[in-house]
Amino acid sequence: MSEHVYNLLKKHHSVRKFKKEPISESHIKQLIEAGQSASTSSYLQAYSIIGINDPEVKEDLKEVSGQPYVVENGYLFVFVMDYYRHSIVNQESKHDMETSFESAEGLLVGTIDATLVAQNIAATAEDMGYGIVYLGSLRNDVERVREVLNLPEHTFPLFGMALGIPEDDEDGSPKPRLPFEHVFHQNQYDNDIESQRAQLKAYDQTVSDYYSARTNGERSETWSNQIANFMSSKQRLDMLEQLNKSGFIRK
Repeated sequence: MSEHVYNLLKKHHSVRKFKKEPISESHIKQLIEAGQSASTSSYLQAYSIIGINDPEVKEDLKEVSGQPYVVENGYLFVFVMDYYRHSIVNQESKHDMETSFESAEGLLVGTIDATLVAQNIAATAEDMGYGIVYLGSLRNDVERVREVLNLPEHTFPLFGMALGIPEDDEDGSPKPRLPFEHVFHQNQYDNDIESQRAQLKAYDQTVSDYYSARTNGERSETWSNQIANFMSSKQRLDMLEQLNKSGFIRK
């Protein structure tokens, strides 16, 4: 049994430094086709992918993201939850479909569909020798992204992905993930708090050691410290408003 895919996925890390070499159109097509082969709930295919190689559009999106690799990459994708095509079908249908695609369940289905597609593309890109980094930062200003990309009602920009050939001095490495026992629960969720605390304590030490080794001791925070700082800050509190404006969560 080949372990090629397993070994490929285990090597994944975010790449944020790319060579200034565009990705060929043939590779872009292959990546999209690989993405489309992902599972899709009830065959809805509730997503679209916007490929961006126009420097001006990249600059506009960089203003939203604040990250230089939104511009400095081989190619840029934006993954969109998309029920626009379903709304077109609805106009010709005798059924009321809006109740479905404007609902919370519709939001979950579209988000999951787009995410499965993106992960297929990420794995395929890395198999081709490219590096990738996801860009949730495009949600910093959803209204601006919708304007830049000319997105119609019943679509929503979920996240981006920059990809390209990693720079020669790109030296990223996989960050340690939560322990297997902490994320895998057999038959029922193990909510024993003392066990959970012990696992988190051990993991915090692993993460602290990782950062310390990567930075020669200049950085040593734990995972718990890192997520506490992140999740205690106000994060995009306009998201429900932006979803409403885009035609979602109206039911």
